[in-house]
Amino acid sequence: MCASNCPPITPADPALPSAAGVLIVDDDALFREATRRLLHAMRKELPLRIFDADSGRAATLALAKEDVDCVLLDYQMPGGSGLEWLQVIQASRPDMAVIMVTGAGDERIAVEAMKNGATDYLVKGAISPDALQRAILNALQRRKMAETIQKQQAELLEAERYRVMIESLGAACHHLGQPATVILAYLELMQRKESSPEIRTMLDDCRDAALSMAEILDKLRNVSAYRTVPYLPKRAGEPSRLDERILQIE
Repeated sequence: MCASNCPPITPADPALPSAAGVLIVDDDALFREATRRLLHAMRKELPLRIFDADSGRAATLALAKEDVDCVLLDYQMPGGSGLEWLQVIQASRPDMAVIMVTGAGDERIAVEAMKNGATDYLVKGAISPDALQRAILNALQRRKMAETIQKQQAELLEAERYRVMIESLGAACHHLGQPATVILAYLELMQRKESSPEIRTMLDDCRDAALSMAEILDKLRNVSAYRTVPYLPKRAGEPSRLDERILQIE
């Protein structure tokens, strides 16, 4: 894959914000080195941070430690096939772009890998720089597209929850407004007939409380947006909890 006079590999600049992390997983050290050189050669067109692992287990450790966007996963390795490690990777990183690397004649296995979540596949012995770059770009684009779709779905779900809450709030206010009106009407009648100053004072307090309830219901009935505020001040060192927040009404 690379002539013997290839320049030495220097690690990709981890500070590059646009650099994608690629993990090469193969038990063949010569193949890993050659692939690193190919990836290094394309860094002007495709900024990359390059990592490698010699087994599936080492790959899982690297994925837990490093910021990886795409995995080049060998099919035949000691300690488990590429299909088995593909399942392990997907269990912990379902959004990971994985390109299966097979030997010649293993296209059936590669297709099986794609059915099980691999983004693409490459055949050893036929990996050109253009094919490798194209496969990585396609994998990263598909991963980005999946992330965008997932984000949009989450936003749509949140918008639907928001809409349902507003509608439920309006319906609740409608049902609570009717008994509140009845209470106010009866309190008004009782005040007119009551002669005891003490009872009249209590009725006045009840009427004021009922009017406050009616005012709150009127505000809630016209809510078009909402936000929550802490119910109690948070103590130092305590995490925030959703059940300690209340709806703010203005």
